[in-house]
Amino acid sequence: MRLSLIVVACAVALVAASAAAAATPVPDAHDRALARQLAAKVASLQKVSTASKADDDRITKALKGCKGLGKTPADSFAVVFAMLPVLLVDVVNQIRPQLLDVRATIGAMHPHAPLFRRWLAAESASSELILGFDNHGKKIDYCAAAKVMLAKNASDADVQRVLGVSSTQIKKLFSGSSSQASATVEKLNPQMRAFLIAGGVRRSVAVQLTK
Repeated sequence: MRLSLIVVACAVALVAASAAAAATPVPDAHDRALARQLAAKVASLQKVSTASKADDDRITKALKGCKGLGKTPADSFAVVFAMLPVLLVDVVNQIRPQLLDVRATIGAMHPHAPLFRRWLAAESASSELILGFDNHGKKIDYCAAAKVMLAKNASDADVQRVLGVSSTQIKKLFSGSSSQASATVEKLNPQMRAFLIAGGVRRSVAVQLTK
């Protein structure tokens, strides 16, 4: 009886291991070439992340000098949330060339593996959303922007005046399609990381691409 249980347990373990191995496809030569091409853009992606963090810190410091934005934790959270579109505008203003380069790279890729295709499609949707916050270099007054973004009935004209982008674009940021794209990327990242490593991408770079 004990021996039969051990045999069954081993069989289950082997099936599980086979299923796990099959979960992440092995890239063919075409997809390996695309993986290496994408890895070459990791420096641009790192600049995106660095710029986002720097802008976040700068906006936070600038808001400390604004009057009438509230002092309670709830008010502070509301301000941070309301300023997310401002952060995106600032990021796009600084690194628009890198964003366009990454978008062009992704758009020209036609992977064979369904996993790779789904991941790239979700990443492409996210980059399109971010590039929609291009205000063509308009300088933003953070205090004025915060007041408009926190107003309950701010008009599209008000939003356009302080940010240089429409309120319609901001609504897309919080839409279901935006959330779905982000959720898809997050869900596929673990498999995609293994896929990239199998395609010859260094682990450290694969991690950077699938954070």
